[in-house]
Amino acid sequence: MPKSGPKEYREHYQKVVQEAAEDVFNSIRYSALLDSELEPYVQQVFNRIVQANSQLPISAKLILTRNPEPNAHAVGNGTVMLNVGLLPRLENEDQLAFILCHELAHVACRHMESSMQEQLTTLHSQEVKREFRRIINSEYNISSKIKALALGFSLNNNYHSRRHEKQADSLGYVLLTHTGYDATQAYRALQLLDTIDEPETTAPLALSAYFGCTAFPKLFEAAPTKPQSIFTVKASEKTVLQTTDTLKSHPDCAKRMRFMSILAQGRVAEGPQPVSSPVFARIRQISRLEVVQSWFDYDCYDHALFEALQLLPQQPQNTYLRSVVVLSLYALRQHLQYHTYTEVVSNRSEQNPASFNRLLLSLYNLRLEDFRGISACFAEKTSLDATVPADEYDLAARYAARALTTETTAAAALKVQYQKQYAGGKFDKLLFSAQPPKTAAAHR
Repeated sequence: MPKSGPKEYREHYQKVVQEAAEDVFNSIRYSALLDSELEPYVQQVFNRIVQANSQLPISAKLILTRNPEPNAHAVGNGTVMLNVGLLPRLENEDQLAFILCHELAHVACRHMESSMQEQLTTLHSQEVKREFRRIINSEYNISSKIKALALGFSLNNNYHSRRHEKQADSLGYVLLTHTGYDATQAYRALQLLDTIDEPETTAPLALSAYFGCTAFPKLFEAAPTKPQSIFTVKASEKTVLQTTDTLKSHPDCAKRMRFMSILAQGRVAEGPQPVSSPVFARIRQISRLEVVQSWFDYDCYDHALFEALQLLPQQPQNTYLRSVVVLSLYALRQHLQYHTYTEVVSNRSEQNPASFNRLLLSLYNLRLEDFRGISACFAEKTSLDATVPADEYDLAARYAARALTTETTAAAALKVQYQKQYAGGKFDKLLFSAQPPKTAAAHR
């Protein structure tokens, strides 16, 4: 808490600190992933780094979260949050170690605290207050002027945060060299972060292969091409956000890679690397499935469906993935029926991967009766009922499939079986509630 400065500034500072602490507490409380394999594994990597670098606070903590986004970040109390979504996108433990070193460098440099102070100082400055009063008292374009002021404030914050990223890369690299990990992998980690918003494979989803059959002959087509105008139309000018990498999860990676190459004196690992060990291969495999589960648990059924369909060609006999596909379709139909579809299906966007946009187009083209056909096709193509139900997911998916295809007698029997074996189970509300579906949280 600052001891000097205007009362308004100090109160605002205290409020921001309190809100940040609550956010961290809630993240740990509701999204910490205490998996018996993943959590101990990342903790041993983290502890190795802290023990090898005496300048790091011993109180530093790592929280593995269920967040499926491929990212990590440090918070102001010395805690590093590592999203499970990042693990399957890395190739080896050395790359994971560099990312943790980078976040610990943010902690050591107190970047979170200094950023907050800089932003609040600017916001409470006399210059900003005078400009705001001038805009309010002006006669025209008040809204656009306020937006311009906010954009300038935002771009200034981006400049400072990017400066911090360079500092964290530099110190993070030094921390990594103390650990015994392969420091050449720091460069490759930045390469991976540069393309991490793209799916692991650029191949289009085989939608017709899973959802097209005699029961549903409708084709899943790509987005229609916009018709050409007979008039000369000036192309719309692109905004700063469209012409830079500002919207990427990890902006400025190209500059950071150049800096890293200089820092490492050219000793860098470049291009795809082999998975370092069977242990890390196992970590990647588990975390991929955790990503699917997290999207599903967050009611992001479009993402859960997308991730499951991406993995199915490599694991066609994976009962869990097949179950997630069917349960996602069931949830989507429920939301379409109760007019809450847009709460669980994203908008198509230029920032989305092309294959995800194609799935979204298909989902928005579906009608209620279409779910019967695509569910029947998926069951036919994947032999959904070939064996005895393996677990709760499998049994729930079999009920959902029967309900979607309106096989009422079979669905009723599976409902009795599910409620007998898994009374009050994970899918009880989704499958059997008479109330309209509710989302865990808005994700758009």
